[in-house]
Amino acid sequence: MVSRELGTLAFGQLSLALALFYSFQTVAAFGLQQFITREVAKQSSDSQRYFTNALMIGLMTSTIGTVLMMSMTVLLDYSPGTQNLILVISLGIIPFVISSICDSVLRGWEKMHLIAFAQIPANVIKVIATIVVIDSGGGVFEVISILAGIQFLIAAILFSIVAARLRGFRWNALSFQFAWKMARRSSTFMGIDASVAWWTSLNLILLSKITSEVEVGIYNAAIQLLIPLAIFIQCVMTSSYPLMCRRFAHNADDMHEISNYLMELLFVLVIPGSVGLFMLADPLLVLVYGSEAYTASASVLRVIVAVVLLTSLSGVMGQLLLAGNRELTTLRIVLVDLISALILGWVFISSFGLIGAAWAALLTRVIDFAQHWKPVSQLMEQISLARLIWKPASASAVMAIYLTTVSQWHPILLVISAAGIYAATYLLIECWMAGGFRNLRARYL
Repeated sequence: MVSRELGTLAFGQLSLALALFYSFQTVAAFGLQQFITREVAKQSSDSQRYFTNALMIGLMTSTIGTVLMMSMTVLLDYSPGTQNLILVISLGIIPFVISSICDSVLRGWEKMHLIAFAQIPANVIKVIATIVVIDSGGGVFEVISILAGIQFLIAAILFSIVAARLRGFRWNALSFQFAWKMARRSSTFMGIDASVAWWTSLNLILLSKITSEVEVGIYNAAIQLLIPLAIFIQCVMTSSYPLMCRRFAHNADDMHEISNYLMELLFVLVIPGSVGLFMLADPLLVLVYGSEAYTASASVLRVIVAVVLLTSLSGVMGQLLLAGNRELTTLRIVLVDLISALILGWVFISSFGLIGAAWAALLTRVIDFAQHWKPVSQLMEQISLARLIWKPASASAVMAIYLTTVSQWHPILLVISAAGIYAATYLLIECWMAGGFRNLRARYL
């Protein structure tokens, strides 16, 4: 809506503000989300103690994070309009950290459906409020104010849900000694999350300083089209993480089985999604953003679409490391990623501008994948990537041929029909491999 109604500059300013918010909120969360999810999944009886002490830590770290974000906004010397947006969204850091702590407890309980009770109504309100504001003549400042306010609503709902299931909030569970121990143990996760956050936001920040906020908007337009695939990957990883933690605690030798299933599930949607985005980049960008100005994003999208496949592979391997208490290895990996992103981003963006940012992102992801492969190579040797990839890849090839022959159709019709062609082809391959539909149904149902 912002891109369609308020233009590329406003969209770029919004993108930059949200990128900085994401980076600082991740630091402010202090790694508590991953840590609490893992510990609560292993021993849910200690949920009250983890929840109460995490809130105390989170309130302190989020306050510091808010102050740091406001200070950095002034130091980066953005235009007054951009500065105001960043200052307003920084107010959402404290409620975000509270909601992330509540979120992590629910994930540890494997009650992810309760998270939807907060997220769905809050996001419905966000969309409706944004439509009303823009239709009434409001600008990007009003939109960013809505986004900040929604963080408070989500935090209030999630806190109420967790407190109710814990039968109240108990102050006597507070322990400075236990909180200090938690903070020390979660600090490694904080380093991991902070490095990932700054690594993924770095291109937008470098683009804003080397070029302008307009280029930030054009680059982020391509990134946004990857969001559905990225959300799917994140949901699969999040829902499987508690199970992986328990499986590692009981029998780490069986982890190749669950990893095999996770990768197979990811490849079934990630590969055709990537192929479709590559082939339909131009019409989809114009359809979504409603302006020919965003066709410049197509070349960016065709480069970074490969990032999604590498992300799915690294995601599974990264979860294995965290579930196996090897967060120090993960921290080393993401620190190298961050340094690589800074060097590659500065060199490529300075030399090639917008498309340089895309190549820097892809090369950094290749470095990330290579680093993950080594520590889990023994496990990965038990998984045949070729066997997992060839079926979705073959069905995607059929889909790509189809898209080539009907490329003049409307983008929505292309997406729907291409998805149908892929699904039918993949089902036929699965039936053939299983020896018939009955065997396939018996295998999965």
